[in-house]
Amino acid sequence: MRVVLDFQACQSASKYRGVGRGSRALMLAMAEELIAREHEVIFLVSEAFPDGLEELKGDISARIPGARVVSFSVPTPCAAAVPENAWRQMAARLLREHAIACLEPDFVHVPALLADGWGDDAVGSVGELGVYIPTSLTQHDLIPLAMSDDYMPEGPFKDYYMKKLAGVRKADLLLAISDYSRKEAIELLEFNADKVVNISSAADELFLDLSVTGKEVQATLRKFGIGSGYFLYAPGGFDPRKNIGRLIEAYAMLPADIREQQTLVIASKLYPGNRESVENNVASNGLSSSKVILTDYVEDKELIHLYSGCTGYVFPSLHEGFGLPVLEAMLCGAPVLASNQTCIPEVIDNEEALFDPFSTVSIAEKMARIVSDQEFRSRLIAHARVQPEKFSWTLSAKRAVDALEAKSLELQEMEWRRSRREELPGIDEMLEFLDSDSSLGCPDEKDVKVFRQSYNQNMN
Repeated sequence: MRVVLDFQACQSASKYRGVGRGSRALMLAMAEELIAREHEVIFLVSEAFPDGLEELKGDISARIPGARVVSFSVPTPCAAAVPENAWRQMAARLLREHAIACLEPDFVHVPALLADGWGDDAVGSVGELGVYIPTSLTQHDLIPLAMSDDYMPEGPFKDYYMKKLAGVRKADLLLAISDYSRKEAIELLEFNADKVVNISSAADELFLDLSVTGKEVQATLRKFGIGSGYFLYAPGGFDPRKNIGRLIEAYAMLPADIREQQTLVIASKLYPGNRESVENNVASNGLSSSKVILTDYVEDKELIHLYSGCTGYVFPSLHEGFGLPVLEAMLCGAPVLASNQTCIPEVIDNEEALFDPFSTVSIAEKMARIVSDQEFRSRLIAHARVQPEKFSWTLSAKRAVDALEAKSLELQEMEWRRSRREELPGIDEMLEFLDSDSSLGCPDEKDVKVFRQSYNQNMN
C-alpha cells in the first residue's frame, strides 16, 4: 500500500492540545509500522503554516527516514469562521484532495478532520473533489454534537460542523481512540459498526522521564510562582466541557487549612478572554488571586515537572474522547482524581479515584481526601505506576495498520484501482465547479491567480 498521512494537526492550533500531540505520536508510530510491513508512507504537510515548516519536515525525515514528506499549497486565509473566506475554503479543500490524489495513494489517513479548519487555515474534507480515495479518520469525539446546547447554537459553526460530519460519513474507516468514542460514533452517526475500530490511544513516552530531579521541579514551580503544595489541572482549553467553574467552586469549598496548604494550578494556553473569565470566577467564589494560578502555555518539560510535583492531578472534564492528560499525569507518577464520565473511567480504571464532575461536593471530597488520607494517596500513586502500561502508540499503530490492510484487501477483491494523475479534474474544471456554487461568492483576480499557482505547485 501507499499511505498518505495528513500531518496538519501537528501544524495548526491543535498542536498545543492533546489532539495535536496524540496525532503526531500515532502517525509516526503508524509510519514505522507501515514501513516495517513494507508499505510506502508519505507525510502531507501544508504550506499554509510556514512557521517551522522546514524544521517539521526535517524532524519527520529524521524520525522516519523511509518516508517521503510532501507539502501542498492552498489560497489563504481560508479559515471557515470568516464568511469572506467561503470561496477560498472550498477552493482549498479541492486543492488538498487533488494534491493527495496526485500521489495516487491506496489510503489517506486524516487525524483531525473535525478539530481543525474553523478558526485556522487547516483544510480537511472527504469526497469534495468527486474522486474516490480510500480514507480513514481518527475518531476523537463528537462533543459539539453530543453537547449541542453548549457548542452548537444555530448559526454558521453548526452549518460548518454538520457539513464536516457529512464528510466523516463518507470515510471508509473510523479509528476510534477509546471504546467510548467508538460507541459514540456508531450511535450518533449511525455508522456501520464494522467500519469503526477501537485502536485506543497513549501518551508520549517523553512523559515517562525518570531523570527528572527535585531541583528541576522546584525551578519550574518558582518560575510560575507556585508553592510546594498544589492541585493541578491541565485542561487543554477553557471550553464548557472542561468544567473549570465547578473545579474552582470545589476548591473554594475545601477546609481553610487545606486551602492554606494547597493552591490550584490551571496549566493551559490562554486565549483572549480566558484569563478574565477565570479570574472573575475566582473572585466570585471568594478566593484571592494568589490561590488560583494560571500558567498560560507550558512547554512539555515544564508540564512534566508540574505533573511530577503536584499533590494531586484533578481532571473534572464532562466529556472526552480519551482524556490524554490523565495518562500523562500517571506516567509522571501523579496521583490522579478524575471524572466518572464518558471514556475517562476506561483510561484511569480505578473506581476509588473517580468523582461526579457535576457535583462540586463530590469533587471537593476527593480533593480533601487526597490531602488528609495518605493511604488513599499512596494507592493512587501505586496505580499510576502500572495503569499506563496498558497503553502504547505501538499497539495503537498496529491496530490501525491492521484495519487499513484489511480494508485495502477488501477493495482489491472489489477490483478497485487508484485514480491516475491524468484522470483527475483539471484546473479549469475545478474552477468551473467553484463558480457553479453561488453560495461561495465571487473570487477576485488575486484569488484565482493564487488558486492557479497552488494547483501548479501541487502538481510538481
